[in-house]
Amino acid sequence: MWKKTFAAASAAIVSLPASAAEPVVETPAPRSSTPPSPRQPDPETKRLAPIHVEETADDNSLKAETQTTSSKIELTVRETPQSVTVITHESLQARQVVDFGQALELSAGVNQYSGTGPFAGQAGFGFNEITIRGINIDSLNDVREDGFINTTYFAMPDMAIYDRIEVIKGPNSVVYGRGSAGGLINRVRKKPLAESQAEIGLSVGSFDTYRADVDVTGPITASKAILGRLVAAYEDEGSFVDGIDTKRTMLAPSVDFEVATTRVLLEGLYQHDSFIPNTGFPLVPRGDGSFRAPNVRRSLYVGIPTQNDNKWDIHSGTVRVEQELGDHWLATLRLNKNKTKSPIKTDRYAYGFSDGGDTVLIRNDFSIDRDIWAGELQLAGDFEVAGRPVKIAAGFESNDNDYHRRGAYAYLGTANIYDENFADLPDQAVQPGFEYKTKDKAQGFYLQAQARPSERLSVLLGLRYDDTDSEYNSITNESISRKKDSDFTGRVGLTYDLTQQVSVYGLYAQSFSPVIFDVDRAGNILDPETGEIFELGVKTEWFDGRLGVNGAIYRIDRDKIPVAAETGPAEAPYSISSGLQRSEGFEIEINGQPLRGWSVSASYNRLDSEFKDPLDPFFGAQPGGTADWQAGLFSSYEVQSGPLQGFGVGGTLFAIGDRGISTFTAGTLDGYERFDLHFFYNGLPSCQFQLLIRNVLDERYVEGADRTSAIAQFGSPTAALLTVRRKFGGG
Repeated sequence: MWKKTFAAASAAIVSLPASAAEPVVETPAPRSSTPPSPRQPDPETKRLAPIHVEETADDNSLKAETQTTSSKIELTVRETPQSVTVITHESLQARQVVDFGQALELSAGVNQYSGTGPFAGQAGFGFNEITIRGINIDSLNDVREDGFINTTYFAMPDMAIYDRIEVIKGPNSVVYGRGSAGGLINRVRKKPLAESQAEIGLSVGSFDTYRADVDVTGPITASKAILGRLVAAYEDEGSFVDGIDTKRTMLAPSVDFEVATTRVLLEGLYQHDSFIPNTGFPLVPRGDGSFRAPNVRRSLYVGIPTQNDNKWDIHSGTVRVEQELGDHWLATLRLNKNKTKSPIKTDRYAYGFSDGGDTVLIRNDFSIDRDIWAGELQLAGDFEVAGRPVKIAAGFESNDNDYHRRGAYAYLGTANIYDENFADLPDQAVQPGFEYKTKDKAQGFYLQAQARPSERLSVLLGLRYDDTDSEYNSITNESISRKKDSDFTGRVGLTYDLTQQVSVYGLYAQSFSPVIFDVDRAGNILDPETGEIFELGVKTEWFDGRLGVNGAIYRIDRDKIPVAAETGPAEAPYSISSGLQRSEGFEIEINGQPLRGWSVSASYNRLDSEFKDPLDPFFGAQPGGTADWQAGLFSSYEVQSGPLQGFGVGGTLFAIGDRGISTFTAGTLDGYERFDLHFFYNGLPSCQFQLLIRNVLDERYVEGADRTSAIAQFGSPTAALLTVRRKFGGG
């Protein structure tokens, strides 16, 4: 199957038409008849890029040229021996992306399978769980911000602060330490720029949605030695669900200054969310292992909306110091502090479903606090060996993660979803449930190197050692468990340039993921999860490099997976270690602008993911959030001349097959297709008008589901969002 699939994918890619003109090549003239490697800078003239130019390379394209997440070495996407999706700033703006799950829809095999989507409000428990290639990734260690661990499971930063999102598929422990075998998502923040410019955006949409954001950057001093940037947003958003409302205030300042050969970047973030949570509904079993939504209107709040807003806060600060050491070496010190408070209170929500629509109503009071410190010291540079270029990055990382969670509940009695008699039950005071704290410390040393033994061949090698120390303190059970783990992980990747337009690659890499707070029923911390990947792929460029078409086949083996056991609301959570999970699949992605005015991003993933151990309690089950196939497409065209010049129209299609519901229980949920329309006008200087019509065909579907018994969320019915942007300066 592998050979046939890969041969068919390669034939389809290579058969695409190419422009007669050769793409621009920035390498020195080749020393032989061998075609030069695409877009490789001359090591004699390369200077290390300062902080403030990081976001400028791909501002106006859906196709990215470079990425740094996969190896902490700046590499072109073509020469990176791994499947990489770069969701550029242009892609985020063109699709009017308002939340994280929406941003990821064009990355093959990546799916946010729990939580809410646009116009649905904030999920009652904040869950934003994601799978990559059928493997659930950790919301702390595998969803990062500028490479730092950064909470996304509950409070999540506003999308306005990010310039791009880089999705690296497959194990990345050799680069970032503990992490899932599925992959890693890195959100790259906007940095100060040397040229003064500003942008103001105003949005109004369905269900009383209002938003304003501003992005101002440029020199603070006449000498341009000090640069600054401020991103701010205010949002007041209703929902298609009755009684749901969200208000957000966000400020993200940054300052970049230079002293001699030293550059310093300071970044901050303050975000306050005040909202009435959308707690969703339980799913209805069909009796064949599949589930569906109850037959209720999408606007129904199954329970009683909370009377007092939940208030979530994010405080984050980052310091980065770069010291040039000659023309080709750079020492970097990075420090980050991140603190979140995300209490969760609901007056009454539904838990469980029985024949006829009966459900138990629950009241809860959660307190969830997280305090993270992380630091990294890195030395990176380039040199030559026998006349051939070599890039290396070596470093030391350390982080501390303190987490405190407390819960209290009250069972109010039984109501009926279809009768909507949720107000008939008397209120009761909550009773203490479970409470625990975790402390996690991790340290790691890494060495990454990329060499080009010949003009055609690139070799990427990596080695890392990690040491972790975890503590689980069950305050409820008055017990403390501690566990120390350590391991080496490695990676080797090869890229070979067949032509100036086509490269092939192979990858082997390992993952190592010590458990932070997954404990068994007795309170003992579980053993680390491990994994490995075998991947073959092809990366191509067409139409003078404006269009990229990339494909890959892969097999990922994942073992000792901590899987949350399904518990009652007042029962302390615990987990089990499952057996081998294997994911095998094929994916293809297309990004760029093949013709003037026409932009396109497309992705398709075909996947077979299952638990292979017959003794595993999840044997034969479809992993949570995982579908056999998934597809995404965005395409738009802007009229280039005549009286309609500047007008444009586009569409987004997202489709997914039947998928596993969650890591809590076995069961599948129906797939769905959603189609969005985009209209825009760029005919006025420095102004942009955009209109998004989401779910044009008004499909009824479940967008997110955390478990079968509660917290499933409908996708939005047909809704509109109008955005007007005004730019100042910047040329």
